[in-house]
Amino acid sequence: MKNWKLFTVAWMVPCLLASILTGCTVALPVASKTSTLAPQPANLTAQPGTSSLMHELWEENYPLYQKILAHPYNQQLLSGQLDEEVFRQYIIQDYHFCRNYQKTHAILLAKAPDEAASKFMANIIRQIDEETQSLHAVCIDKYHITERELTDPPAYPSTELYNDYLIKTATLEPFEVGLIATMPCHWVYYQVGLDMKKVEKVPGNKFQAWIDQYGSTAWENSGTKKNVDFAEKYMQAATDETRLRMKNAFVTAMKLEYMFWDGIYNKVKWIE
Repeated sequence: MKNWKLFTVAWMVPCLLASILTGCTVALPVASKTSTLAPQPANLTAQPGTSSLMHELWEENYPLYQKILAHPYNQQLLSGQLDEEVFRQYIIQDYHFCRNYQKTHAILLAKAPDEAASKFMANIIRQIDEETQSLHAVCIDKYHITERELTDPPAYPSTELYNDYLIKTATLEPFEVGLIATMPCHWVYYQVGLDMKKVEKVPGNKFQAWIDQYGSTAWENSGTKKNVDFAEKYMQAATDETRLRMKNAFVTAMKLEYMFWDGIYNKVKWIE
């Protein structure tokens, strides 16, 4: 859900966190494949600068990415056949995720092991808002989403599960394990954008403006590469035990990425 997620809670850096607690915007864009909407082979080996351990982790979990890419939500978004009410609910659920995603990074900011990590986390927190605020605002206005809809209804179960996992991991696990749990969101959406660009645009696709926002930056200049390179340092320095925990966190977050979209598409809500 993934390119994409405001509100923060932390135990330190009160001035920064107070500013974060003022709002939220993010998007988990979606993707697709070729003209036949079939998943494409992994191509990250051809991307210059891809770090080895992180690259290996991506390759190991590429089948999970293929399932995300092949999900009916993504296929129908690309073809323009997605139910607009489903997309509208996606915006709302993404807003819930956005609030939590920045909380997660705020916790990591509070646990940052050094100044460089603190600056990196603070920068991500700002970027999440800056890169998505305008797009979310447009969608919220276009689909007449009210403030009450963004705050009162509980998040879908799959959204809540993902949110809780990120907060729990960032809080209870070492910094590097919490960090790696945030990586699939960054990486999946970047790759999803690249794959969407391989498909010929469908004339009149009402979701095309949303699709066009993602995967347009070259790998070397992308924020995703910066995030991957940052995480690579911790993968390289970790003990075997910690590295295993990092890998497990990455796998779980990849699965939760799929469940986020699947829950929205299938309208899996809390029982009333």
